[in-house]
Amino acid sequence: MKKKIILIFVFLILAYFVTRLYNILLMPLFTDEAIYVRWSQIARYDAAWRFISLTDGKQPSFVWLTMVVMRFVDNPLLAGRLVSVGAGLLTMLGLFFLGREIFKNKTIGLISSFLYLIFPMALVYDRMAVYDSLVGTFAVWSLYFEVLLVRHLRLDLALILGMIMGAGLLTKSSGLFNLYLLPFSL
Repeated sequence: MKKKIILIFVFLILAYFVTRLYNILLMPLFTDEAIYVRWSQIARYDAAWRFISLTDGKQPSFVWLTMVVMRFVDNPLLAGRLVSVGAGLLTMLGLFFLGREIFKNKTIGLISSFLYLIFPMALVYDRMAVYDSLVGTFAVWSLYFEVLLVRHLRLDLALILGMIMGAGLLTKSSGLFNLYLLPFSL
């Protein structure tokens, strides 16, 4: 049974990469993508502009991550889109752990990961260099650690949850929803 679940999970990860990376550069450039990628280019080459996104009221973490990926990928648009692909993969993994933790059933975790794999909005946003994939990642992982914190009241889980929520706030203002939902977990 354990090998079967591992094989299914490996298949889901491979299918994720096929659906997200296939012809990733054939999608037309979206206006916001161009802005965020340009900010990343400026921040990469001039340390004084690492917070350039704040000039438009946007948090900097997506720009920072794209800036790091640009060190390894020559195409700036591809670098930004790869950040979203990675964030989507972390979301899919988080949904597996969340489904497994809430229902105490690995099959439910696999089903939730599969549903994310074929979810149309995720299919689009995980291929675009925009903030939304990263925000979704932090929302899923925040919920997972909230569930863990409710079940096992431990300081280390509280600290990890705080770091995830902080990273969500550094990504986009809508990361505040993760903080607003915390009292409801009580």
